[in-house]
Amino acid sequence: MSASVLFGMVLVKQAHAENVPPASVQPPSLVQLYLDQGFLGRDVNLDLSDIGVKLNFKQGDIPAPGVMNLIHESVLATSTDNGERYFGEAWRLAWTTNAAQVPVAVNVTLSVDGCGSGGFKHCAMEESFNGKTRIIKPDSPEDGLATGKVRMGATVRAVEVPGYMTQGDASWYAYKKCNCAASPDFAKGTYVLVTRLDDPARSVVVRINDWGPERDKFPKRVIDLDKVAFAAIGNPRGGVMQVKVRPLSPDDPLALRAKAAEKSAAATAATKRSTVAATPSPTVVKPAEPSVASWTL
Repeated sequence: MSASVLFGMVLVKQAHAENVPPASVQPPSLVQLYLDQGFLGRDVNLDLSDIGVKLNFKQGDIPAPGVMNLIHESVLATSTDNGERYFGEAWRLAWTTNAAQVPVAVNVTLSVDGCGSGGFKHCAMEESFNGKTRIIKPDSPEDGLATGKVRMGATVRAVEVPGYMTQGDASWYAYKKCNCAASPDFAKGTYVLVTRLDDPARSVVVRINDWGPERDKFPKRVIDLDKVAFAAIGNPRGGVMQVKVRPLSPDDPLALRAKAAEKSAAATAATKRSTVAATPSPTVVKPAEPSVASWTL
């Protein structure tokens, strides 16, 4: 372990000792982490488990030495305007330095008991920045954890939002003969990674193009795959297999490759249709009728 990483661990432990009281009292109003030259040009992981916060800077995220500040925000609201429940404390993230450049964003994980553990609920992160609020939903939901990349200067808090089934039975139906699927959880056009539970090496990316199955009639059914997509990871003769699903963001490389493959297939099909339409039908030449000579005697 390098000296800078050791120094970082000392700083984090020092922050714990000086700023974080026992769990029976209120959280500290301010936690400060001094990050010197040794933290530049590398991944930086800061684990503040006493207050349930983890911070992660990727290599290059910290342009110059500075102070990472976590400022406790006193809030009275227990739910959003839409009725979603808040969990844990609210923290404002601020960076102070004499340098001209500062980190633009930081990856944050909030650990909060109970968040996302009730029914089809997921633990997400609410980011408030410059008077605007957005919900950062997880790609891979996990009870009690809210994760997301937030902007420096934002205030963050864990919030429980309507979720989706992460795993269950997958059936198939013959529809469009494509890598597509029906889902009761995701909007049409969403790309989803579907992976076999018993063989994680076998997966397929599908585009949601239909709604279903009905969750009240098929409570264990997580998705219905087109037969082509089902056959890519299993044998349709089995009828049903257990899978896990993960929605992909529009800029995810897997989603981009799937979209490009769809466009290529559509272009190829269009070319074939155009070629068939442009090919002239063969001309049928009927044989000449035999001539009958007329003789006059």
